[in-house]
Amino acid sequence: MKSNIRSKWVLLALALAGGLTAADEPSIRQPAVRVLSWNISGDAFVSHPAAFAALIRRADPDVLLLDEVSPSADAGKLGKVLGGPRSGDAETWHIDFGSSGGRQRCVIASRAPLETLAEFGAVVPYPDADRDAILRRMSVAERLDRDLTMDDGIPVNGAVLVTAGRRLLLVITDLQSRGNDPGSWQEFRRQVEVREIRRLIRQVLDRMPVDGVVLAGDINLVSTALPLVILTGPYPRPHSGLIPVELYHRDGATSWTWDGTGTPFPSKPIDFQLYGPQALRVREGFILDTADLPAEELGRHGLEIETSSRLSDHRPLVVDYAWH
Repeated sequence: MKSNIRSKWVLLALALAGGLTAADEPSIRQPAVRVLSWNISGDAFVSHPAAFAALIRRADPDVLLLDEVSPSADAGKLGKVLGGPRSGDAETWHIDFGSSGGRQRCVIASRAPLETLAEFGAVVPYPDADRDAILRRMSVAERLDRDLTMDDGIPVNGAVLVTAGRRLLLVITDLQSRGNDPGSWQEFRRQVEVREIRRLIRQVLDRMPVDGVVLAGDINLVSTALPLVILTGPYPRPHSGLIPVELYHRDGATSWTWDGTGTPFPSKPIDFQLYGPQALRVREGFILDTADLPAEELGRHGLEIETSSRLSDHRPLVVDYAWH
């Protein structure tokens, strides 16, 4: 991809400016961890296990951050689909199936062990005052709609991964959807959600040593960009703030992550990965869509051109992070 080529030379230029030589470049290019984040919109690994497994094998991630996961699609079912040979050896994935969010659970899976966090280990409630304000703005029908309930908490999960001797905080979320009007209760609810998520991340960073942060999920930027801005920080030093990764499809120009085909709304980027540039740098990244892949590659990985659209309206984001 064009963007990946540009990123390679930008990273090399930064490395040389920092006093490294061209001979050091191979170590710069070695990724510390590959993170795949994805709104699977239900139970793709249960309803389409073979296709889901094939897509994950194609991406070959070290970490999966899944959002909008049905609570009926439990950790055991995901582990069964993920388990299997890699480089000829059987492996076990470590899975943290979130408790908050009701029908929109957030799941973290890693090839390496995960450290669970008390901040995300139970239902994350909406603050009482904000909850009341949201309810006052909803219609009677909306207050009775089980899909819109706040009783199950904010869809978010977090855990710590130890990789390359460093501690990486991983957070995955799925924010309230719809509400294109900046004055809508949905937009207000998104802002409430991200402020609580930011507060919990700050709480983790205040109480324990963490070297880097990756935050991902469906941010649902259908109205203002404020929810994304709030998630960027500020956070306790040395983390300070997070920045979103600039990602594209295989053509190096298309950036949508949600497919609006067949709806009144255009396809657009609403899923993001954010990271702390103080500790991490992006080696490369891309939006994975089987519709972009050549036939030879599809066949080699047991995929079809429609696999992505069959699994979810959203596309996975795949990013290689390297430590400074």
